[in-house]
Amino acid sequence: MKAVKVKKVSFFSVLFLSITLISVVLFCLSFCSYIKQRNLEFENYLEDRNYHILVTGDYENQLFLRQVFQGAESISSDYNSIVELYVPQSYAQNVSLQELFDYASFANADAVIAFFSQNEDLDDIVIPIKKDAIPIPLITIGTYHPQIPQVAYIGINYSEMGKKTAEEAAAFAGKDGLVFLLQGEVGSVSQNSNFLNSFSSGFSKEETSVRAVHVVDQVLHEQELIQNYNLKEDDRVVFITLNEMAAVQASQILSAYTSIHTDIICVGNSEITESLFERHAISEIISVDPEKIGISAIKEIFEYLALRHSNNYITAELKVRKAGK
Repeated sequence: MKAVKVKKVSFFSVLFLSITLISVVLFCLSFCSYIKQRNLEFENYLEDRNYHILVTGDYENQLFLRQVFQGAESISSDYNSIVELYVPQSYAQNVSLQELFDYASFANADAVIAFFSQNEDLDDIVIPIKKDAIPIPLITIGTYHPQIPQVAYIGINYSEMGKKTAEEAAAFAGKDGLVFLLQGEVGSVSQNSNFLNSFSSGFSKEETSVRAVHVVDQVLHEQELIQNYNLKEDDRVVFITLNEMAAVQASQILSAYTSIHTDIICVGNSEITESLFERHAISEIISVDPEKIGISAIKEIFEYLALRHSNNYITAELKVRKAGK
């Protein structure tokens, strides 16, 4: 019979394996203890906060709502409160405003900051209530709907936005430049008379050196633009878009321009326009400042909780961002 060789294991190998095993066990115990401590600290953090504020809205506006949430959360500790962001994770998971309100009632929130879209279906909408059937204070953002019982609405001053857009467009166009306002599809900004009147008035001042301002439905290809408006090489042209679809179409067409210097100013912001902005396809974004909205909303909520009154309409601050800055 053939002898079976038995491989000897040295003392040092056994010692090394033992030390390694003990180290792994100690690390696991230490890590578990750390996680348990962190969870306990977080639970205590929640228990120490006396107010629960909910920020909610549909998936389409989740970028904006996330920034509102960040602003609200930044001062939440000043008011002994915790802020929760409750937004669907995708279009597939999108739910109705009523379902979002139902969640606020279920969570027994102390106040709600809710985004209302322009075409919101408000038939038979029931605002959120606490467990004792008392209505939960509601701050609305987005589109103003007067039929909704709300503590306050934080919205856009369209006259101020029109004026600021004209100032920025004139600065980009420079002397003898052309400005094109792309109305595109119907939207809250493009159909707002205060915005359009204030925008037009901004170019009627004597100090404005812009050659002309045109309101158009779409961007022309370069040669058509040169011929129709008698442009020369290196002339500056500024396109102002009022919705994301117009911004996408303008950026696609202008990417093929070779002779004329062009800039796109986008009024309003979304995930799509943010992506274009990051790629420098858009020169500037003019929008409300969502973080400042979150801060204002928290202040209004606690003014209402303390005094049972607040400002009915609050103007959101504007935010201007230039590409590369």
